[in-house]
Amino acid sequence: MVEKTSLSSRLFNVVNYTALTLFALFCLMPFWIMLVASFTDDIALRKFGYLPWPSQISAEAYRWVFKGQEVQLGYQVSVFVAIAGTIGSLIAMSGLAYVMSLKRLKLRNTIAFYIFIPMIFSPGIVPWFIVTRNVWGLKDNIWALILPMMMQPFWVFVLRNFFSALPAEIMESAYIDGASDATILYRIVLPLSKPVLATVGLFMAVAYWNDWFLGVMLLDFAPFKPLSVLILKMVNNAQAILAAMKQQGVLIRADTLPTLSIRMATAVITIGPIILVYPFVQRYFVKGLTLGAIKG
Repeated sequence: MVEKTSLSSRLFNVVNYTALTLFALFCLMPFWIMLVASFTDDIALRKFGYLPWPSQISAEAYRWVFKGQEVQLGYQVSVFVAIAGTIGSLIAMSGLAYVMSLKRLKLRNTIAFYIFIPMIFSPGIVPWFIVTRNVWGLKDNIWALILPMMMQPFWVFVLRNFFSALPAEIMESAYIDGASDATILYRIVLPLSKPVLATVGLFMAVAYWNDWFLGVMLLDFAPFKPLSVLILKMVNNAQAILAAMKQQGVLIRADTLPTLSIRMATAVITIGPIILVYPFVQRYFVKGLTLGAIKG
């Protein structure tokens, strides 16, 4: 027997779906305009502005971007930082979260308290800058883009809550059989925690890929820059576009560069990898967030 819905319920659904569709289109519109602008001729872009349709299609900006040596190096740096940073942060935060989830550890609440403090109090930019550069020695090297972001207190608590919700009998039986905590973590806990690992990994990958702050603060004379820093320089300085588009043995004049469309094309290729990663972790996304937020 098919249950009939009332007129008010159908009207409510129509209004909700319409509002959500319009909101989704409103959110996607800036990305669409950016994509269209990247395929628009620079002269037409300067004449007609940013439109939701191309006034004159041109792929010249992408030809410049993919040939630029600084852009190619920046892309390689961003890919390495995102992959190495995500894997490293998952390993580090999972180990700390597992220690905090052990009920037999008497100091777990004390450790959780110290992890909780940075979520409430920030040390400030100047002390962070001095410690990071002078104490840790993170200056003009690739690890300056990875290590300062590796430990995130919020995601440590999400991982801890998820680990605490796993069946304790499995870990206890393995511990009684002589398995070490490292063995229990990497052979039992992590394989059972794919939803939360995929969720945390996605957020950390996005954070590493989009981060520009570390590159601006810690890279002074390094011969490499991540893509996010290159885009920031391109937006603020047209001369930076000329430097990023340099090709070996080719003399480039500033007046020949499609500067506006190059900015848009660089932004498009920057967000591309993150959009491609999301479908692979989508099935774990909601489950990982909800299960990791059950217990406090």
